Amino acid sequence: MASPVFISDIEDVLAVRGLETPDLAALQATHQSYRALLLQPSGPIYADTQRIGHLDLDAAAARADAFLAMAAERGDQLVVTPEYFLPVRSLAKAAKGGAFPAEGTLWVLGCESMTPAQLDSFKADCAGHCDVIYEEDPAPAVQGNYFDPVAYCFVTRDAENALKRVVLFQFKTAPSRDEHGFENKQLRCGRAVYRFQGKDGLIKLSTIICSDALDLGEDAAANKKLSDRAILIHIQLNPKPKQTDYRRYRNEVFRRSPALTDCDIVCLNWAQNVVLHSSPGHEPDKWKNESGSAWYVPQRRCSVKDDEVADNEAKGLYYTWHEKKRHVLHFHYEEAVFALTVPKVLQDGAAVHDVLVGPRLDSRLTWDADAGAWLENTSCPETGWSEVINANPEVTSAFQSLQDIKRRLHIERAISLSCGPHNMKEQWHRVDNLDVCRIPESEVVARATLQLDRDVPASEERQRRITRVAVLGHILQTAPLPAQIKDLGGGGASIAWSPNSPNTNVIKAGARPALVAYLGDNPSMDLVKRIGENAFELLRRENADYKDRVAICYRTVAGVTKFADIKQQIDITYDGSSMASITGAQ
Repeated sequence: MASPVFISDIEDVLAVRGLETPDLAALQATHQSYRALLLQPSGPIYADTQRIGHLDLDAAAARADAFLAMAAERGDQLVVTPEYFLPVRSLAKAAKGGAFPAEGTLWVLGCESMTPAQLDSFKADCAGHCDVIYEEDPAPAVQGNYFDPVAYCFVTRDAENALKRVVLFQFKTAPSRDEHGFENKQLRCGRAVYRFQGKDGLIKLSTIICSDALDLGEDAAANKKLSDRAILIHIQLNPKPKQTDYRRYRNEVFRRSPALTDCDIVCLNWAQNVVLHSSPGHEPDKWKNESGSAWYVPQRRCSVKDDEVADNEAKGLYYTWHEKKRHVLHFHYEEAVFALTVPKVLQDGAAVHDVLVGPRLDSRLTWDADAGAWLENTSCPETGWSEVINANPEVTSAFQSLQDIKRRLHIERAISLSCGPHNMKEQWHRVDNLDVCRIPESEVVARATLQLDRDVPASEERQRRITRVAVLGHILQTAPLPAQIKDLGGGGASIAWSPNSPNTNVIKAGARPALVAYLGDNPSMDLVKRIGENAFELLRRENADYKDRVAICYRTVAGVTKFADIKQQIDITYDGSSMASITGAQ
């Protein structure tokens, strides 16, 4: 049975120490957006009975020190590092007079493991520089070796209105699950999950650490408290961040009324392909993991406009639409610092001023070892797409007009049309309607241009769709084409997508655009009929001068390419009205 989650309000924790609740900018219910800075580090990591953290503490400290100095200089109002990352030496350096958040700013720093002795030493060393707060540990000495801490760093005021630096530690409350019970044996568990509130009480913020999610997924009361008009941060060092039990708390949030779950969920993991080192004599464990870092936003508070989505994606923040009506923005999977502008969860003022565009990625910064600094990287990050389209000449040829990765959504739309429009809405190409942008509860991303997931079925589906486009490209160049698109034959036709002709996918100089789909080998005739009717209906509604230029093809068991008869094109009694229902939900 899961343990109940104990939520402790920061106001109470600070009041008994004569300290005010900090007035945090991110929790002020105004129309002024806040700035967030997230660090997604790479490994390798180290874990044994003495500590868990980065393998190379010097390299980690260099990155951490530069990150905190940059955060302080920039003035970002919410700064986050993932579980087990920040070296204790870097935290001590900040606490004892180094870079530290300004008043109104909150740093949420996942730190390397700390023993009870290290905590006591840290508190003593910081005396006179900042107040160090953590809950009492009643467990016997034999009950584990170290804590898994997150350090909240902020500035508040005491009874004399003097500024006070505070480092408040929260400890993971439940060990992660692994086949050897390693963390279960080594971890000393905390009890409290702290909750910050804005001065007006309208917006809250809490953090859970990796496997804290297991109990939260089963504690409905705590889940409600942490997701009601809130920012919920989930820091992790997790090889399987989308495993069922770890995402259950999100599914519980998403299934409830949007009015009571108007929250941002920020999941921050380490970068992909972590390598775990342990005791001498043991081979390193190559996780081959995905990062899974993402920002989850309610339906009403995120833009689906192409320009804004494309701007995020060009920098490394990728769009999907969760089946439970949440926008999910996935961070690029390599090591980076992500700088964002984020509208408030709640904006208490005239509705005309509400900012509802969702998180905007301002820049992605990567580590420059020579400079010893995080520097802005303006290149469009690689997502595996170049390797896919250069896998063989046939694929390269088919995607010759789909090379511009800054127009990633154009590529996805061309692929969707080329594989056949399935029950598409009139605005099927809007990102939250686009079939490949939709994700189920498993949160697996199957977009062709993103190799974010290590899910085998998703990879196979991507390959199936890409292969269909390659075959369609070959058919257009070599096969006899039906009368309605005959002028596309003989070479020169290419597969593309444009907002100027959103329901077509094949173009050729001097010819009108067309919608041509390839349905693979030996599809059912019901499927062929339905997709043919849907494709025809899309162009009929657009009512352009190419509304009759629709063709659906497939290959028979014998390998023969066939173009299907579309009733509207051959039935002389057809009166021009709709013969397909494409307005239902996908």
